[in-house]
Amino acid sequence: MIEIRLKTDDLERMQVADAPDFGYELALGGAHLAQRAPARHLSAWRLEVTRNWNPYHSRLFDLYTDLYLPAFFDEAAQPAPTAIHPESPPAVAHLRDLARSSALTPFTRGLADGHPRAVSALNQILTGLRATALDPYRRRVASIVATASARARTHAAIGGPDGLLRSIHPSVSWDGRHLRLNTLVDAVESLEGRPLIFQPSALATRITFNPLADVVIVSYPATAAPLTRDPELHTPPQALQSLLGTTRAATLVTVVRTPALTTGQLAATLGVSAAAASRHASVLRDSGLIATTRNGQTVHHHPTRLGLDLAHGSTTDDQPEPRT
Repeated sequence: MIEIRLKTDDLERMQVADAPDFGYELALGGAHLAQRAPARHLSAWRLEVTRNWNPYHSRLFDLYTDLYLPAFFDEAAQPAPTAIHPESPPAVAHLRDLARSSALTPFTRGLADGHPRAVSALNQILTGLRATALDPYRRRVASIVATASARARTHAAIGGPDGLLRSIHPSVSWDGRHLRLNTLVDAVESLEGRPLIFQPSALATRITFNPLADVVIVSYPATAAPLTRDPELHTPPQALQSLLGTTRAATLVTVVRTPALTTGQLAATLGVSAAAASRHASVLRDSGLIATTRNGQTVHHHPTRLGLDLAHGSTTDDQPEPRT
């Protein structure tokens, strides 16, 4: 149990995030795969993800313990991801925590030492995890988080901070002075002037408390409903073709459906030359609809948030979020 005494100015600075922390969602995805008995409402998600799971990637689980969750996957979770650097402050802090708990393995020790092979393996693993556990669910995750945030803000508008804190989640209790969080760790904490942010999460199954240097984040489960895949884009919708043109719309939809594909793969899918595929990708990139990353001589294309919203926004098969 975490206990925090909140003053009037703490309540005034309190916020509820309205967008997902995809780095945290990715880390939670790895945690659920590491568990032998995951939450029931995520069983279909787990089955889908593990269908093509590479046993080699199970080294990722070395980063997890009952108390420590890796909180440094932000770069790998972006629509246009970049490589993870084990020398970043969050990664260093996590690996130090593992060392203190005597939980280092040869793989995590290699990461702590900055061994190139270990770093490369981690980035390969996270690329695969993101492609199967997060990318096909991004719009659903965003919708779940936005719905939970809107619900919390409604309670705040009606009942003020008391209304928010007493309704945000069953594992959060508030007596008018002390905020109590039902966590795995027992401690008395202080905000020390830092804003308190509640972060709804689609893949969370329990409350977590993360005191950073400039903010304190309390993550909580946004729903107990099953997490389903985003609606499939089989062909470019007519509205998108009218806006972008037939081939360019097909280019965007192809990148959305298959993040991280190369220019050669894009050309083969579209049935055009590599030069033509590159031209279409350049226009979409200049318009902010896709991003590209280079790995040696190979270029990979990824949809941006704007590109995802534009491609999916013209579909009509999206279903409303279930009530919880």
